[in-house]
Amino acid sequence: MDNSEKMMLAFIVSLSISVFLINGIIKFSKRKNLGDNPSEKRKIHTSIIPNIGGVGIFVASMFSYFAFSDNTDAFRPDKIFSITILLFFVGLKDDLEPMKATTRLAYEFLSAFFIIIITDVRIMSLYGIFYIADLPYWASFALTSLFIVACINAYNMIDGIDGLLGSVSLLGTIIFGVVFFLVGEYLWALLSSAIAGALTGFLIFNWQKAKIFMGNGGSMFLGTFFACMSLRFLQIEPFRYEYLHISMPHVITLGVIAIPLFDMFFVVGTRLYTGMSPMKADNRHTHHRLLKLGLNHEQTVGILIAANLLIVAFAYFVQGMGALRSLLSTIGFCILIYLPLIMLNRRKLRNNQRDIKS
Repeated sequence: MDNSEKMMLAFIVSLSISVFLINGIIKFSKRKNLGDNPSEKRKIHTSIIPNIGGVGIFVASMFSYFAFSDNTDAFRPDKIFSITILLFFVGLKDDLEPMKATTRLAYEFLSAFFIIIITDVRIMSLYGIFYIADLPYWASFALTSLFIVACINAYNMIDGIDGLLGSVSLLGTIIFGVVFFLVGEYLWALLSSAIAGALTGFLIFNWQKAKIFMGNGGSMFLGTFFACMSLRFLQIEPFRYEYLHISMPHVITLGVIAIPLFDMFFVVGTRLYTGMSPMKADNRHTHHRLLKLGLNHEQTVGILIAANLLIVAFAYFVQGMGALRSLLSTIGFCILIYLPLIMLNRRKLRNNQRDIKS
């Protein structure tokens, strides 16, 4: 069986297991009255909905990956699975019995430390940005830890409307999976395929109106693996990217994870600016702003997926500008995408306030 056949089978098996498990989880949760209660104003749903869909994604991905993987890769993703189990159960516990944000953050940093120590998958270079090439180990360790924790929280925070996190994650696994396959990183391609299958199965039940949510267990699992896939993407030898015309992998990586990452930085920045705690949940996320403009869930998800594809394409075509300029250009492009949304929201808010006064 060649690697492409393994990837297809991994996708199909993961999809099948995901559908079977999630369907069972929905029935079990309804019998036990387990789910997310729409008691907070920022919640969009109006009834209790099961919120442990991440169990199906995690189990389906893990089973499918191990069923078709072998022992030929030194940078084995299964090392990360053993660490992710800890974080997955932390998220699952948080779904069933909410914990303090600081406690969850401590577990995230602990998991990040273990990932770096056990796998040595980390940011080793700044690609000449600010005239810095190779990083000393302590700087690499610190920067990688922050990156992993940022990804975990970014993917957790964007899980706010039906179909959004699943769709953004599915797009990311497809892009990473295809590139990994083309450069010969077959185990990482297999992992991407297994997660893509599980996400596809989940999305069947998560489109508006959602029958189940992913929950913190699922979002933290995905955030961890997107961090690790991004780090592996950065570690691949440059010559293996040549025929794909990828010279700045850090810019491509930013493009893939841009939507969750920029949403998190924008929301946290807004909270700090207004004197709120950065850990206090609110309805200032990108998807909330799009909904306030009158869009429905499907339209909002479609716009953000299209934006994600545009950012990836832009990142690919500006690589020739050099490490720093291409990075800054991609960041600037992301800001340009966000600015009209912010301006439209403010105009709508002013119009609403004017209508109320009149």
